[in-house]
Amino acid sequence: MGNTLDKVKKALDTEIEAILHFRENLDPNVEKAVELIFQSKGKVVVTGVGKSGDVGKKIASTLSSTGTPSYFLHPSDAAHGDAGILAHGDVVIAIGKSGESEELLNLLPTIKSIGAKLVGLTANPQSRLALDCDIVILTPVLKEACPLELAPTSSTTIALMLGDAIAMALMELRNFQKEDFALYHPAGRLGKRLSLKVDDVMRKGDKLAKVSSDASLEEVLSEITTKLVGATGVVDPSGKLIGFVTDYDIRKLLNDRKLEKSIKAKELMNSKPTVFESGIMAYDVLQSMERREKPISVAPIVSKDGILLGIISIHDLLQKGL
Repeated sequence: MGNTLDKVKKALDTEIEAILHFRENLDPNVEKAVELIFQSKGKVVVTGVGKSGDVGKKIASTLSSTGTPSYFLHPSDAAHGDAGILAHGDVVIAIGKSGESEELLNLLPTIKSIGAKLVGLTANPQSRLALDCDIVILTPVLKEACPLELAPTSSTTIALMLGDAIAMALMELRNFQKEDFALYHPAGRLGKRLSLKVDDVMRKGDKLAKVSSDASLEEVLSEITTKLVGATGVVDPSGKLIGFVTDYDIRKLLNDRKLEKSIKAKELMNSKPTVFESGIMAYDVLQSMERREKPISVAPIVSKDGILLGIISIHDLLQKGL
């Protein structure tokens, strides 16, 4: 096993050295390529075959998710009609270590005829791909991690990292913010954390538990039980929150033998509960509830002027996948 681990480390070291060599000798044409894409009014189309194609799919996906509309086009599919996705003003990023793959080269005349700009990523400055590009970014590979120097390893890692770096540079140039990221990732956990507001999760309307200050113990228990949230707000005639009663508060009084049947909500309630204001992010509420010195599982949500709008449960927040 020790010998196997050494082999793994050797492969990693080889790729790391190749990446550092590439970084130290970074082609200044990267800046021109980023500027070309940034100024373009069209989309970015990424293409490549084999492992370069796999890398291209990931680069196209990263570009699209960070504010640069992008699409992956396989050269073989392009030859059978999918080249119709290309338009004048687009920027094509063509990836090929050797720059001599026939499928890729066969696509170049079509790209030129349509009027799209061509950016090539290749390790071969004398390749037909490099010579046909509007901008060529050289990706020299110090050494592949493959012991036979055959399987694309360091070369694909370099291409992938370069694509990521270009996407990140464009992201900054476009001032792409968390809100934009959330817009493109609505279903993922990160998207929910960045977009879901407490109003989207809280119990409200006919699910909102609330009683008046003179409500009886029976009324308080009924409201807590029927609304299934483990607490109820106590409000004045205008709907303003004046207190909060949880089932824990009732159990504590019962345990201390201080629970009288004639007790009213105003005697049960906590008059200074932890409250959250409508409009804040649901994830921020979850963090605040969990990270308190004494964590809480339920809390009221109020408007700016203190009107009770809803009740939030930590269980509801967790069920949303936050």
